[in-house]
Amino acid sequence: MNTTRKASTLAHVPVRIGRQETLVYLVRHAQTAWNIERRFQGQIDVPLSEEGLAQAEIVANWLTSQQSHFTALYTSDLLRANQTARPIADRLGLVAQDVAALREIHAGEWQGLLTDDIEELYPGQLARWHREADEFRLPGGETIPEVQARICGWYKQAIEAHRGQAIIVVSHGLAIRSLLAALEGWDVADTERMRKAIMGNTGVTAVLADHVTGQNSVLFHNSLAHLESTHSTRDAQERTNEPAAV
Repeated sequence: MNTTRKASTLAHVPVRIGRQETLVYLVRHAQTAWNIERRFQGQIDVPLSEEGLAQAEIVANWLTSQQSHFTALYTSDLLRANQTARPIADRLGLVAQDVAALREIHAGEWQGLLTDDIEELYPGQLARWHREADEFRLPGGETIPEVQARICGWYKQAIEAHRGQAIIVVSHGLAIRSLLAALEGWDVADTERMRKAIMGNTGVTAVLADHVTGQNSVLFHNSLAHLESTHSTRDAQERTNEPAAV
C-alpha cells in the first residue's frame, strides 16, 4: 500500500468524496482504568472508565459535526471499543458492526499485568519487544506483524466495499498504528522504537484511499480537538509519551 501524508489539519478533509475514493476515520477507543494504570489489556474485555464513557460521548458529538456523510461504522468486538462505538452509532444513526480483525494484539501471558510486573517476571523482555517489534512474540500471544496482517487484510476489503463513501473504524492503539505503518510503508520495528503513529484515547486519524492510484493519504493524525475543553486532552497527550502498554 502506498501512502502520502498531508499536513495535520482538518482543512484537508474533502467535502465530497470521489467515486474512486474511500474516506476512513480511525478512532482509538476511549480511556479505561487499565490505560491509566499502565496495565496490559490485550484482548481482555476491560470496560471504559467513567472518564472514558464521557470521552466516547464527546468524540461521538464531534463526529456528527464533520462535513462527511458516514455510511458505515465498524468496531473491534472487544468491550472498550464497543462502548466507544455505541454513542457514535446512536448519534449518526448507524449500526456498529463487530469485527474481530480490529482487535488489539493478543498479549498472551502479559495480559492483566502492569508494566512493572512484566519487567519483574520477564526481565528485559519489554525492552526487547520495543527493540525487536518486527519479530518478538509476546509470550503466549501475537507478534505485531501478525496483528498488521489481519487488520490490513480487513482494511483492503473494507475500502473496496465502500468506494465513494466515508466510514468510521473504532479500534485500538497498537492495532491502528500497525495499520498506519503499513499504509506509510514504515518498518514495524522503527515505528515502535520511534513511537510513530501513537494515538491518545479517542484520538482520530483520517485516511483517504484513492483506488485509482493505490495511495492512502493521511489527512490528519491523532486529532484530539474534541477534547480541547477538557483535561482529557492533556491526559491523552501525556500518555502517548509513556512506554507502550496495550
